[in-house]
Amino acid sequence: MLLSHNEPNFDEDYDEVIKGRRLRGFVHSVLEQVAALSDKNPEWANPILEQWANDVETSRNERLEHERTRERHVHLLFSQSAAGSMKGGLSGAGLRLESIVLSFNDQFSIGPLWRLETLEGQENRHGWLAERMMHYEFFHYANWEHRIEQMMVTLSEIPDEKSITIWCGSNADEQVGLRFVLYLLRKRATPIRVINVTDTLEREPDDHLYNESPFPLSMGVVHSKEIERFIKRSEDELYVVCMEDRRRYEREWLELSEQDSVLRLWDNDRIVHVPEDYLDQALLDMISKIQLADNLGFVNTGKIIGQALTQWSQPRSDTFLEYRIQYLIAHGKLDFQGMPGMMNRYAVRIKE
Repeated sequence: MLLSHNEPNFDEDYDEVIKGRRLRGFVHSVLEQVAALSDKNPEWANPILEQWANDVETSRNERLEHERTRERHVHLLFSQSAAGSMKGGLSGAGLRLESIVLSFNDQFSIGPLWRLETLEGQENRHGWLAERMMHYEFFHYANWEHRIEQMMVTLSEIPDEKSITIWCGSNADEQVGLRFVLYLLRKRATPIRVINVTDTLEREPDDHLYNESPFPLSMGVVHSKEIERFIKRSEDELYVVCMEDRRRYEREWLELSEQDSVLRLWDNDRIVHVPEDYLDQALLDMISKIQLADNLGFVNTGKIIGQALTQWSQPRSDTFLEYRIQYLIAHGKLDFQGMPGMMNRYAVRIKE
């Protein structure tokens, strides 16, 4: 809107454009025209484009700083699916905007842990997993911010004024991860809270997961509504790890990082190292049982792994189980038909 003497009143014009929700289109149009004229009239166009770039950068920095100030709590988990449930639970509890959710994309119950806090140890672990686990390389590089080396950097940069809560369950994956994280945070003087959902989260009898387990064994099977209820009920009662326990966890990590095992279980409240082939006979027994029960020659690999994941409390790794099935094929224990490498596209049977 222009005044009668043709002098623009920018404040009124701006308000009018904002009310009409046309500002985005107007700015986009102006920038396109300026960019189109930048070759012919650089002395006129370039300062405008530079000013725009500077304003965008300033605005982005102000937004990030505002978010950093607003986000007061860090919630740390050991799987991306658990992180997704955590975000949903925090949203339901009204705490999402003031919370940061971090997660590892790893399974600490399998693969080498030797000197994992060092680059040499990380490369050793990466090589072992890449050689054995199907599609490991793709998921490893597709989720770089959740990789061990990047998470180590992220954890080191958490300011002391932000609280940290580590969520885990009674299983080898998360218990090993808990010890690793507490070792990485060993220089942090401010309190760290740990929530073991197996010990603290009792499901409601009408919950559809109650019959599977009244107490969830891992964060991976805790849904967002459970997290929301727990936070609303227990926000002021979360367990702070005392320094004595923190030092004990740190020592236990150092012991773990000197082991050469590649498979670990959680038994009687402790981490147990077992041979790599520890589950092989159980897999063979399951395959034989399914063959007899269903009168099948070959059993779909996806069905075998699905039953193992639901019937066994640990480990909860489909990739490790498939690796062991392929090992049994390669060493003459199983016959196969189909396309190994695509879990539901091939089947196996006990070698006759």
